[in-house]
Amino acid sequence: MRADLYLHHIRIFKTRSLATQACNKGNVRIDGQQLKPARDVKVGETLEVDRAELKLILRVIDFPASRVGAPLVPKYVENLTPEENYLRAAEIRREKELVMPGILAAKPDKKQLRQIRELMERNL
Repeated sequence: MRADLYLHHIRIFKTRSLATQACNKGNVRIDGQQLKPARDVKVGETLEVDRAELKLILRVIDFPASRVGAPLVPKYVENLTPEENYLRAAEIRREKELVMPGILAAKPDKKQLRQIRELMERNL
């Protein structure tokens, strides 16, 4: 099965095109070597996937026929990611929020936009 298709089917990426982009950028590796999206993945291989701050380590168990629901994912992939990777990713997210407060927050709602517009008009 193609690497990009497999990553999409086991819900690592929301769309196949995002999985393809990750492969092309070098964010997906097998045995430390960059992976092309069309490369066939085999049962037993270990994938390393970089997603933002988190580095996932996954072992291929089987191939789903199509995209599967979250409860069925463990039938097809074994997550070998150390707990420290999750803790490090959470710490990085907390630090980013301290350095750039509001950047990771949601966009302003209607009331906040109105207030921003009023402030801008007063200052002009």
